[in-house]
Amino acid sequence: MKLNTFSIIARCPDTGNFGGAVATCFPGVGAYSPHIEPNVGAVVTQGWVNPPLGQEGLDHLKQGRTANETLNHLLLDDPGKELRQVSVMDSYGNCAAYTGVENDGYKGHRIGDQYSIQGNLLTGPEVIDDMAAAFENSSGPLAERLLTALEAADAAGGDVRGKQSSAVKVVAVDQYPFVDFRVDDHEEPVRELRRIYEKNKSVLIERYYEWIDAVKEGTVF
Repeated sequence: MKLNTFSIIARCPDTGNFGGAVATCFPGVGAYSPHIEPNVGAVVTQGWVNPPLGQEGLDHLKQGRTANETLNHLLLDDPGKELRQVSVMDSYGNCAAYTGVENDGYKGHRIGDQYSIQGNLLTGPEVIDDMAAAFENSSGPLAERLLTALEAADAAGGDVRGKQSSAVKVVAVDQYPFVDFRVDDHEEPVRELRRIYEKNKSVLIERYYEWIDAVKEGTVF
């Protein structure tokens, strides 16, 4: 299945939480990616999407493998690797990414300090450039920073085919997502995702600062 999209995975330096955000001209993108587990890392798979790679990547990271080792493992026996984009983040926030040559252009990825951005079938390189700049210049809770990056990509043109779905997710405790919002079918999915976040922001911000206090006190479980 071809799932062309732009996405970001990142680690919050204040809390150690992992998160990701995606948007695309395809319904229900949040059901396929990103794959994230607390204290483990994150994996995003797109292009000709292969969701099992996400869980396989997380399982490999749990064995103490690095992002590079995990990415190499995922691509080694994958006959469709040139059709895929895969990005991996390990527990330390180190990233490794791959963009297969048979992905539709414009395509590319960028790795920064504890984040990775990737996209294909984009309107141009400015989508990735603006996304990275927005994330690097943002502050506050990780979910807000991810949304800011998604909005910058959307404003720069995003998916050349149009818009349909988006998702943002941040994990803190196993099986208890800190933030997990999805827009499965909407004319302005990124804008709608922001609306949902803002409507629930007060509760999420309260949880964010409670988590920071727990990290400082060493009481995180």
